[in-house]
Amino acid sequence: MIHELLLALSGHPSPLLNDNKEKIRNPIVDHLLSPAENALLTSLSRDLGQKHRSIRATAKDVVTNHPSTVCRAVCASILSKHLAQFQQKILDVERDILDGNSSIVGAYNIVPLSSILGSFNGWERKLDWLWRLVSSIHHEDLTGGPRARQEEKLCTASDLIGYLRDATHTGYPDIEELSVELVGVAETAWLKQLTSWVLYGKLPSIGAADFFISRVAQSNGDEAMDAYSIRFDLVPPFVEPDTASSIVFVGKSLNYLCVRGASEGVHTELQQGPSMSGLQSHHLAELFALTFPINPSRFSTAIRSLRLSLSKTALRKLLPLAKVLEVLRVLKDFFLLERGEFALALISAADERLAEKQSSSQDSYKTKGPDTLRHIMIKEGEVNSILPRVWSTLASLQTLDNEDGDEDLELARELVGLSLESKTRNHKGSTRDVALPDLAENFQDLLLPTATVLNLQINSPLDLFLTPSDVATYSRIHAYLLAIRRAHLHLSKTMTLAVLRRGPHPPLSDSPSERSQIFNHQRYRTFERLQVMRPIWATVGSATYLLAELGAYFQMEVIEDSWKEFHGWLNPRARTSLRPQSPTESPGSASLTASVNYRPNPPDEGTLAFGVADQGEEALRDPERLMMAHQTFLNSLCQALLLNNISFTNRMRTFMTDIDHLCALMMLLSLGQQRRDLEKAFDSRSTATNRESEEARLLGDLSSARGKLDTGLTALVSQLRDAHSAHTGTAGTYGIQSMREDDGFVPKEKNRLDRLLLKLDYTSPHIMATSSRDVDMIRWSD
Repeated sequence: MIHELLLALSGHPSPLLNDNKEKIRNPIVDHLLSPAENALLTSLSRDLGQKHRSIRATAKDVVTNHPSTVCRAVCASILSKHLAQFQQKILDVERDILDGNSSIVGAYNIVPLSSILGSFNGWERKLDWLWRLVSSIHHEDLTGGPRARQEEKLCTASDLIGYLRDATHTGYPDIEELSVELVGVAETAWLKQLTSWVLYGKLPSIGAADFFISRVAQSNGDEAMDAYSIRFDLVPPFVEPDTASSIVFVGKSLNYLCVRGASEGVHTELQQGPSMSGLQSHHLAELFALTFPINPSRFSTAIRSLRLSLSKTALRKLLPLAKVLEVLRVLKDFFLLERGEFALALISAADERLAEKQSSSQDSYKTKGPDTLRHIMIKEGEVNSILPRVWSTLASLQTLDNEDGDEDLELARELVGLSLESKTRNHKGSTRDVALPDLAENFQDLLLPTATVLNLQINSPLDLFLTPSDVATYSRIHAYLLAIRRAHLHLSKTMTLAVLRRGPHPPLSDSPSERSQIFNHQRYRTFERLQVMRPIWATVGSATYLLAELGAYFQMEVIEDSWKEFHGWLNPRARTSLRPQSPTESPGSASLTASVNYRPNPPDEGTLAFGVADQGEEALRDPERLMMAHQTFLNSLCQALLLNNISFTNRMRTFMTDIDHLCALMMLLSLGQQRRDLEKAFDSRSTATNRESEEARLLGDLSSARGKLDTGLTALVSQLRDAHSAHTGTAGTYGIQSMREDDGFVPKEKNRLDRLLLKLDYTSPHIMATSSRDVDMIRWSD
């Protein structure tokens, strides 16, 4: 009987012990055993024997069929070590019985079942915990809920490691010791997957679906251009978000070296020297020297050390500072509109294209008004033809003595493109999208009726620090700044409409009395028109001044200062010489049109080369740190430009739409008054009546549009005051703590809206008086 019991405990099925039921049902056993012995035998067979067999069968199935290598490693460890220890315990008990050990064998060689059960003290709790663990891995969630047997819903390495790390915080020392051992097995298996990525740039060949990094293949089939994304649901709990991004960066860099570096000579040079193999051995030993459970800070330190070693060897030649500065200058000049001539040329080219489209629908434009422009469809080919016009215009502005040409302009012609916004565009390949703020309002459909995007082609190895989400944010900023300049330019053009500002010359006549009568009639009509247009001109002047000062503030005090701060961190050795400032000109006081041609001189080549060659600035050339610093700069720039202020951007968008409507109405009114004056001169009374009614309708619409624009002016200034009070325009704080720890880029908190508001307050008694009551108080000289 004892032999049968030991066989049942070892995992063999027993014909005498029916351990699938609450009690022993075999009649022979029931007859020979007392109720107490029956209960002890049931506990031994069910709580130990049956669970031993169930754990072994389930663990074998996981080892054979489960897709996660970490889960298979844990179950293999349970089979080879912990169940083997239980099997060894059975053998020890059997040896004690055969040797007649007094601790288990009583008088007359009687072996009490209670002594056998006492010999397995503690194993009941261990086997129960192991059974819950393997059953959870096999067919249930670790939270205990049922789950379908589908690969994407099976237990993952992240779930298992998190469960085991939580199990170490228990009150049972044996369970704590068991969970710590299994945590070490799970984390060791995960580290083996990690080493394939961080040391060789290859995703694990086995269990890749369970790894937290996935490849996003490109349509052109170029493996070096493939993007890699983080599946945060598969990230183990000891891996922090910044560390996960560093891991992606290291592996992506090594992958680029393997695919493209050989053709460029970088990978071959490293393979020939002992540095790369030595670094791999050193960092491999450093990773596996970590104690289990892995401490997050020590793991982050090991990954950071590996990243810095890679940056000091291969990436220093692969991504030099000069190449980074080139693309950043393109972004600053053409996306942040440092080149004012580019903004003017782009607006002019878009207006010309829109005028060509408008001429084909002129009849509809006349009958339905300016809102018809919103329904004009712009095709992709028409959008693509705009930017070549802009490049031609910029090339014609270059001076003849510039024999070398403009290198930044040539680079921009290769990288920058204008296209229609794709509704299906996404940036899942980026690993740092969370770094950037959600921009509140879209201004990309103001340049043309259809939303357009200014994009940048990211070539390798620039994608090591510049992500598609960064370019998308630059495009949003570009559309925002361009909308301000476009509105300012269109309002300025309305000031040149001579017919609306002064009356026409009287026609020549031989009769002095007739000439005097015509002159008096035109003078009266001119005075009447000026009286009607007086509040409109006041509103136009106020809006023009506000846009000019707002654009100058954004360009001079936000973008330029932020760029100088970021450029100073990026290349401390370089000294950028700016144009001398007039003694009478205060910072930010230049108008929008005056700041068009402002552009800092590029850094001296010798200085730049010195900065690149300086070995003391290795940390600044770390591409991942550069990526983090650039996104911190971009985040703070968006906040300083008030792009994350929903109420301000919504009001600004409505303000831009009202300006377009007002400018279109004023253009129609100018054309109508010109035709009416000509018809009056030729005494065409039949059509003059129609012109008067049309002019009256346009004046009514213009008065309504002026009221909306007036309300928008007041609301915008109010929003600026609220932003200043709430410190909305201060620099962002994303990533500042980690940047400070790594001596990274930390933008200074700036809130200079008070200077802008001071200018608006100073001029408000004269410029901001846009209501009809205030305008009537203005006395016009005869």
